[in-house]
Amino acid sequence: MEKDTEFKERAKAAEKAKIERMASEKVEEEIATELAPLKDQLKEIQSTLKNYGTNDLEMNNQFSEVLQPYQLLQQMQNFSYQAQQQQQKTFQQLQQSIQQTAQMLSSVEQSLQSMNMLNQITGQLNQSQQALQQQVQGQQSGKQDSSRQ
Repeated sequence: MEKDTEFKERAKAAEKAKIERMASEKVEEEIATELAPLKDQLKEIQSTLKNYGTNDLEMNNQFSEVLQPYQLLQQMQNFSYQAQQQQQKTFQQLQQSIQQTAQMLSSVEQSLQSMNMLNQITGQLNQSQQALQQQVQGQQSGKQDSSRQ
């Protein structure tokens, strides 16, 4: 019985570790997928910055000189906003994954408890069956003894 409990605890721990590993892998995949567009935007901003740096000497138009920093600021603000939105979305997805994992663990725990209960009932049935067999054997041997007298 003690070995059964130890085995069940190990199985439960292994299942929990597996679920946590799967949730972690899923979160990492989602984060990587969601960060890809942001990386592209960052490259675009870096390219724009590089272009602004090389074109500064060539630009004489005052309007362009004022407009470029404003556009850069707009791009940076957009990037910041999108990064915040992405972070919020990723956090919500992580929360959902954690809730789902907790629900799965709860289901596993309930299943293990049901199995324990079934094992106990089976043990009690076996004991009752053995006791009944002993009674029947005792009655049969008693009949044989009385018929010999």
